[in-house]
Amino acid sequence: MYEEFYGLKEKPFSLTPDPRFFFLSENHREAFEHLLYGIKEKEGFTLITGEVGAGKTTLCRVLLDKIKSSATDSALILNPMLSDYELLQSILNDFGIRSRAITKKELLDDLNQFLLRQQARNRSSILIIDEAQNLPPFMLEEIRILSNLETEKEKLLQIILMGQIELKEKLSLPELRQLNQRISIRYHLQNLRKEEVPHYIQHRLTMAGSTGDIQFSSGALQEIYNYSRGIPRLTNLAADRALLAGYAEQTREISRRAVVKGLKSLEGEGGYLSRRFLRRRLTKGLAVLLIFLLGLMATALFFDSDRALLKRVWGLYPSDSSLSVAADVKAQATAARDNSFYTLEVASHKDKDEVVETARRIKGAGFPIFIAKPEESNGRTVRRFYLGKFTDKTEAEELEKAFRRVDRLSEIRVVLASSDASLSTP
Repeated sequence: MYEEFYGLKEKPFSLTPDPRFFFLSENHREAFEHLLYGIKEKEGFTLITGEVGAGKTTLCRVLLDKIKSSATDSALILNPMLSDYELLQSILNDFGIRSRAITKKELLDDLNQFLLRQQARNRSSILIIDEAQNLPPFMLEEIRILSNLETEKEKLLQIILMGQIELKEKLSLPELRQLNQRISIRYHLQNLRKEEVPHYIQHRLTMAGSTGDIQFSSGALQEIYNYSRGIPRLTNLAADRALLAGYAEQTREISRRAVVKGLKSLEGEGGYLSRRFLRRRLTKGLAVLLIFLLGLMATALFFDSDRALLKRVWGLYPSDSSLSVAADVKAQATAARDNSFYTLEVASHKDKDEVVETARRIKGAGFPIFIAKPEESNGRTVRRFYLGKFTDKTEAEELEKAFRRVDRLSEIRVVLASSDASLSTP
């Protein structure tokens, strides 16, 4: 739509993985070198992980282009959500193997014969599975069995697993420990650094035919990075919409205002920011507001009595219930269910004066505050205090970051809590 206006041969920020537009950031270069090393050394398994949109599929395409002219045959599985039989069929088809096999064993035999023929011709065979995090554990175990196809000297099939961060968690399952132990090369693909984003954008513009007359202002680049956090796919999306906004205004100088306008078009007026980006914006403002409010509340409440202050802030202790906090990391990673919710453990205090001081400092935050039933530890009473009730862990984490900016509230963490009785609120 805007290509002719900008003098471009094609769209520079297409979301389709295209090896021609591959930008060799420092992190992507290292990931690529790990892949090439694994192939050269005939390692059995290589694992590449990264966030959604980090460029894993594009990396696959670039690798395939690189090894195309070498003595290497490859199979690329882009949709691993298949049955074990269908997956084997897809692997054989991608290797160009004609098979009349009916059973899984027959498919494996055909694959093994093909690999032996390739090995006799001094050719390597590589299987790349993209989006491998979608494979259930039993399918990953089937993949491990494929690595058993070998001679006395070397593996007949090298396997590269590409997937999102969840893949690492899945591989840590006890039933997959054999597979996990066989992975000899691992690399996590990071997002683009802030200083790499301008070079990334310019690289794609140049590849699309730009002669350098399209200029993104520093404010525009900052806005794009704020939105994308360096994720290439989101960077493409933001830059594409910014060019569209510039085209509407008939300008080749892309300003911050053009980026904002372009991003608004993604989700409608007032909704152009992703949730994470919006939370970061709100967090910055909240941190400043909290500093002001906490100081104001501390001054206003200075003359209150300790007893009256505690009663007004926390109310009375629940008579027959206590707030139980789960320390288990896995429990905190799951969504709150039933009576569970995420909350902030602000601090642990051992005497009344500290209770009063904390109350003075956090009363103005505007969130429900709870106090746990006192506990005995080493002969002393320990009181724990909790701020807010959240069903979304991300929201609790954003508030935690805001409070950490406030002096003397650095000892704070998100925990998963539950209560069988109603809790007192201010």
